Amino acid sequence: MQPDILLIVLDTLRADRLSGYGYPRETSPNLDAFAEDAVLFERAISPAQWTIPGHASLFTGNFPSTHMTNQIYDKHTQEQPTLAKLLRDAGYTTLGFCNNPLLGVVDNGLDRGFDAFYNYSGFFPERPDITDTRARPSGRLVQRLGRLLNRINAPVQEALTKSDLVLKIALHPRIIPLWQRHINFRGNTKLSLRDMLGYLRTRQKRGRERPLFAFLNLMETHLPFGPPPRFIHRFAPYYRTNREARDFMRDYNQSHYRWMIPLTEPLTEIQDRILNDMYAAEVAYEDHALRHLYAYLDDPRIRDNTVVIIVSDHGEGMNHHNFVGHSLVAYDDLLHVPLLVRYPPHYGGGRRIPHPISTRRVFHTALEMAGVPLPEPAEEATRYLSTGPLPRTPDEAPGRETPVFAEAYTPDTLLSLMENYTPQAIDTFRCRSMRRAVYQQAHKLITVGEQPDELFAMPEDPGELHNLIAEKPDLADHLFAVLRNFVAEAQAQRPSDWKEERVDIESDEQLTERLRGLGYMQ
Repeated sequence: MQPDILLIVLDTLRADRLSGYGYPRETSPNLDAFAEDAVLFERAISPAQWTIPGHASLFTGNFPSTHMTNQIYDKHTQEQPTLAKLLRDAGYTTLGFCNNPLLGVVDNGLDRGFDAFYNYSGFFPERPDITDTRARPSGRLVQRLGRLLNRINAPVQEALTKSDLVLKIALHPRIIPLWQRHINFRGNTKLSLRDMLGYLRTRQKRGRERPLFAFLNLMETHLPFGPPPRFIHRFAPYYRTNREARDFMRDYNQSHYRWMIPLTEPLTEIQDRILNDMYAAEVAYEDHALRHLYAYLDDPRIRDNTVVIIVSDHGEGMNHHNFVGHSLVAYDDLLHVPLLVRYPPHYGGGRRIPHPISTRRVFHTALEMAGVPLPEPAEEATRYLSTGPLPRTPDEAPGRETPVFAEAYTPDTLLSLMENYTPQAIDTFRCRSMRRAVYQQAHKLITVGEQPDELFAMPEDPGELHNLIAEKPDLADHLFAVLRNFVAEAQAQRPSDWKEERVDIESDEQLTERLRGLGYMQ
């Protein structure tokens, strides 16, 4: 019997801020308890540093230079089948519960293959009819009402955005928090979890007819930060009495462009502290919100027939190397992410894999667990682009010689923001230059503009503070050659039609406003 597969993507979550990954403060007790019966990958590396290419790699098993879905405007080509499509073709019911508008709302094709894709971003999120939180007739009524209100709201919002006076009023610092709470830039964590859990429970009561693939994306650790007060008090007890901390956090939450661009002026000590503490509070709140889902999945009837994969698409820069956000660099702040897999029939619990692993292999793992053959590659698989599922034990982990790659395509929206706000910083921070990274043995090489730039000993130097490139030129040259071969092979496997379609974003004012709210557009 094919197992159910649940893919949970905790958007913008750094591995090093989870207590199970060594963070000294208890941010993730529920995930840590879940990990006791799972395999935890200590050095999981995202192939990309932000949402669209990161999810495209999870959904296709390819690197960004192959799938080429790397910008908001890129439309994913049908030449590359997605995980949802392959599983649906194999008999799975495929559902998405997503809080990020870059997936499902933006018509980029990454939701292809889902029977239904519910996105909780915006004024009136679409929701499934079948939950145990409300009767089906009322659920249908809510759905119809939401669709009607969206149709009414879209032209009204479009008309308002064309008025300079209304826009000026809407962007006033005292007005922004009023509408920011209702537009659900980051979706609705509580509602999406309630709906998913309600769907799962209702399905269990009615009896399973087909295996299920369910994708859940949560945005709680993405800016703007606004965890419940008790989590703020727990991680930033000084917040209520420190006016500088409160003023900075309020202004920072409202200055969307600041979430992406490099720091031209360093943060003060208190600014750095509150930014990091609020992030930790969001991590802890998200972990708390997931506790009921974890409890449901612990039911032996569910646990033994459900593959649960928990991962992040990327991390977040928190005032390190003069960078914030997740737009530009190839440091581990953005690339080192959590990854856990639980499926008792195949994965023994409580194991940890210490070697670097690419999270793109989630794709291969899900297909293997479902008994679905991998799609035929356009060309013969090569040494550096070999595919395969995630290892189940440390002994099955790849040899220490196996390289892991990541690519940081600069978002076009970042350059547009910087041209308007800080044009002088574009050259200073080399924002137009492509960044890549290769991990091999205990070292990591970062290139900028197709040239070696930094070499670090990993994981001995987790902060990536000691550049060894001048001390170890031969090693840098070797890793650079490995990286060049990877790039050539990844580009050779690109789909032939990847340049043909682009997503039309700007004609959808409602979507544009959501993306502005997340800092992706100006």
